[in-house]
Amino acid sequence: MWQILGIADKEFVVLVGPSGCGKSTTRRMVAGLEEISEGDLYIDGKRMNDVPPKERDIAMVFQNYALFPNMTVYQNIRCGTLRDRVTEQERDRKVRTIMESFGLASLEKHFPRQLSGGQQQRTALARLLVSEPQILMLDEPFSAL
Repeated sequence: MWQILGIADKEFVVLVGPSGCGKSTTRRMVAGLEEISEGDLYIDGKRMNDVPPKERDIAMVFQNYALFPNMTVYQNIRCGTLRDRVTEQERDRKVRTIMESFGLASLEKHFPRQLSGGQQQRTALARLLVSEPQILMLDEPFSAL
């Protein structure tokens, strides 16, 4: 099978280039947020061109973090577990474990407006990772850390 880019399991890939070169467009096509005008996208051997974004098991953190302003740190991270079919007790354990790992445990009742840029970014990353997605896509993920 001919391919332009192949990424192995657990491989870390960085797209770098000047503004307007297609980094964001590529990321949006992989996530299913933008139509692929030519060619095919395969994930684990399955053609994904027509698969809706919610069925791709891809988690994204945007440059602006996209935190819910009316939710606490705990609630924002917990949103990442809502698709999991687990008990409330297991959901709470997962959230608290990742909050501890990210140094956010003492901030669980804080709202995004009460956090520094780095704390907001860690909250967004924690929400992404708590769901254990197949693919992680980050837009300038460490700029405020």
